[in-house]
Amino acid sequence: MRKFAFVVFGIDNTIIDRTPLDLVTDLGGLGWKLKLTTISGDVVSVITKVVQEKQSVSLTLNFLGRGYEKYAILSQWLQKYARAENHLALEYDDGVSKRYVEGRVTALGRTEKDEYQNLVAPLTFTPLTPFFRVIENSIKIQVSAIGKCYPFKYPYSYGKNKLENNEIDNPYLADIPVTVTIYGAISNPTVSLLYLDSDYNWTVYNTVKFPDLDLTEGQHILINSAQRKIWYFDGASLLDYSAHTDPSLDSFLMAQNGVSRISVNLETLDSGRLEGNWRQYTL
Repeated sequence: MRKFAFVVFGIDNTIIDRTPLDLVTDLGGLGWKLKLTTISGDVVSVITKVVQEKQSVSLTLNFLGRGYEKYAILSQWLQKYARAENHLALEYDDGVSKRYVEGRVTALGRTEKDEYQNLVAPLTFTPLTPFFRVIENSIKIQVSAIGKCYPFKYPYSYGKNKLENNEIDNPYLADIPVTVTIYGAISNPTVSLLYLDSDYNWTVYNTVKFPDLDLTEGQHILINSAQRKIWYFDGASLLDYSAHTDPSLDSFLMAQNGVSRISVNLETLDSGRLEGNWRQYTL
């Protein structure tokens, strides 16, 4: 059975609030449409660009019983998250998978209650993103705690391994945003995306670096590429750190079409780790 809800994403892409919807009917805009840019020829046209068009989602809410009260509760909830800085999304569960699309409710109609106290309300949701799935708990890089180190004049360590789960497979026709958290201890955190080139070498194509920053244990950096924000937790408070990346490199992490790998500059003696997820856009 299909289910719908409105959700709000926090700074780390976790859902911090949600409200389920009553019976939904008259669905529209849940499919997809592509826009082609072409060069027309006498016989064959050549495609130069393919993008997905954003379509408004239309649906009818059927408030079953206590219609006016339920309408007022939903309307107030939507008003609470209508501000530009909030990340409101429509959740669509078709029984196979859950998909989300960020945006805003731009129209909510209203009729009179029927004899059963039910209320019908047509709704329009204007999207800001394509539909996406949140691929959670899928990226993790850290140095194992097993081993011994000798930090003398010539430091030496053995028995330590880097544990990696760092592959991103993006079948979508455009880049997708990757969100990572880098935990201390680590010096000058630098995270990169790499692709496999024609010579079968992993080559860097996207890098975010924080020069002159040493993360100690209990501190972390959060790069939320979907929200275009970076946050630094200094152990006591959360600070907006979006303006503190290396200006000669990238500000956010966007994984291109195909298979990418993510890397971070963890050294053998570092106790930090990287954890992340990504939004897999879909048609």
